[in-house]
Amino acid sequence: MARLTRPRANGAGYVVDEAYITHEAGGYSGEAIERLARFENAHADLLAQQDSILSELERLRGEGKQKTVRFRELLGQKMINSALIELFEQHGVR
Repeated sequence: MARLTRPRANGAGYVVDEAYITHEAGGYSGEAIERLARFENAHADLLAQQDSILSELERLRGEGKQKTVRFRELLGQKMINSALIELFEQHGVR
């Protein structure tokens, strides 16, 4: 994936070329905004999925089903999601 942003010359933040954004009434649109929205959606989906997994694991624990395939699959997915969330947090995305 080609980057749309580049660091500012002074190192404080990032900029996007005007070719990737369009000013509209009430805001902006364009390729950079669409990519940001997809990223934000993916991040929100990951957090929602993690919450769902945690609830399902708690339910299965309550039923004494810690040794089931489903429990172990969810536990594995929880670990993967945790690693991804940690990666996002290392880059300041919360």
